[in-house]
Amino acid sequence: MIRRYDLQVHTDASPCSSTPPERVATAAADAGLDGIAVTDHDTLANVDAVRDATPESVDVISGVEVTTTEGHLLALDVTEPPPQADPLTVVDHVHEQGGIAILSHPFDSMRQSYEMNLDALAEAIDGVEAVNSRCVRRRFNERAAAFAADHVLPATGGSDAHFSMEVGRAYTRVEGDGSLADAVHDGRVQPVGRGRYFSGHVATKVHQFRTASGRIVATLSPGGSP
Repeated sequence: MIRRYDLQVHTDASPCSSTPPERVATAAADAGLDGIAVTDHDTLANVDAVRDATPESVDVISGVEVTTTEGHLLALDVTEPPPQADPLTVVDHVHEQGGIAILSHPFDSMRQSYEMNLDALAEAIDGVEAVNSRCVRRRFNERAAAFAADHVLPATGGSDAHFSMEVGRAYTRVEGDGSLADAVHDGRVQPVGRGRYFSGHVATKVHQFRTASGRIVATLSPGGSP
């Protein structure tokens, strides 16, 4: 059995995304995915809403993209958002919940990335996101893949979707049945897809500008908050 999971998807619970849960659910089904991980920044706010809107044929995993003191980290199969702390502390919190800790676009220097205690981190985590479709430069994903191989760690893929048309651009190929956690721990996963999706970053910046502008206008309008 082969299944396809997009292990990094954002909704409008993240400040960088404008996609409501219903559109994420539709996009996942339209992409023919077997599962997605809802990984909003430091919150689980929209996981249930996505799950309620998604067909039963699509598995929805509760996740968080945690902001650590270095890079981002995907906490999958968790029930509470881990703290925004140093990476090893975050990993401990993920494991205390029985979850999976995966480095998110770990060497993308155009975003938050990892530079310190890499060997200790490799011993603690469960996997590495080796294909992230929003990594603009090929070498960012290549270094992540090499890091996973050098430390004999499972490698995963995720679209890092901020908009519905991005869902499924990259995903994780899961071999066999059983839970995603078991597949990751057994190394029965493989990243699929490609990066260099520059227009996605442009769309995100436009969204963030519009959101910030709307807040300013609301503040300056009569009756707005000072």
